[in-house]
Amino acid sequence: MNYRTAVAAFALAAIFTGTVAGCAMTVPSESMSVIEGNDILTADLGTDVSARGVMLAAVLLVAGDIEKGLADGVVTPSEANEARLAIDSGTLDMWRQRAELDGVTP
Repeated sequence: MNYRTAVAAFALAAIFTGTVAGCAMTVPSESMSVIEGNDILTADLGTDVSARGVMLAAVLLVAGDIEKGLADGVVTPSEANEARLAIDSGTLDMWRQRAELDGVTP
């Protein structure tokens, strides 16, 4: 199993385990910087970034059509950027954990 297939399988499993149920009461209007490492779990996310969106963008980057996802508004450019960086840096699992903390139910 190559790296991209493994990432896609992992991301698909994480996304299809549930739905996002809630959001923080106050968040910045948009994300201005890349979130790294353990900060992924605790950082205030802008309105243009959600952990679910980053996971979905990762799936689209690896096994789908990210340009169509962006054009259709399925993911934001910021989520696509975070997903690219998470794949490259190996922090996609941190985004999965953040999605669970934000309310993805099994």
